[in-house]
Amino acid sequence: MQIINCKVENLEDCARLLVRVYAEPQYKEDWNEFDAHKYLKRFLDIEPNLCFIAIENNIIIGGIFAYSYPWHSEILVYVQELFVDSNERKKGIAKSLLKSICNNENTKIWLVANENTGASEFYKKLGFKKDGPYKFNYGALSF
Repeated sequence: MQIINCKVENLEDCARLLVRVYAEPQYKEDWNEFDAHKYLKRFLDIEPNLCFIAIENNIIIGGIFAYSYPWHSEILVYVQELFVDSNERKKGIAKSLLKSICNNENTKIWLVANENTGASEFYKKLGFKKDGPYKFNYGALSF
């Protein structure tokens, strides 16, 4: 397996994989390839050096799309998407993708994980904590 920077020409296959992963029963998300491509391209356009793919036998089996920003006196990396083909999980691919976005061992990472999946437990094993002063809020404004 190789971890390489994602390029525009990889987005079609990445979008196809994202659609497949998020259609799985634990996610039940209804993506289409056009929207997934547009979504991933946005993050590739923002910070291409924080977008990586995992490839095996010339097939994309995982991807990570992240961006960084200054936070007080540090730089935080926000993982927008991390996804791995369900047939390739538990092989260290997600961990390798996360390592690819760390420019040093003290890189601070923020992310949101669906608690109905194995993702929360995976992040917990890596040392991520759910507690803190911030809570993810979701909704639509109606005035």
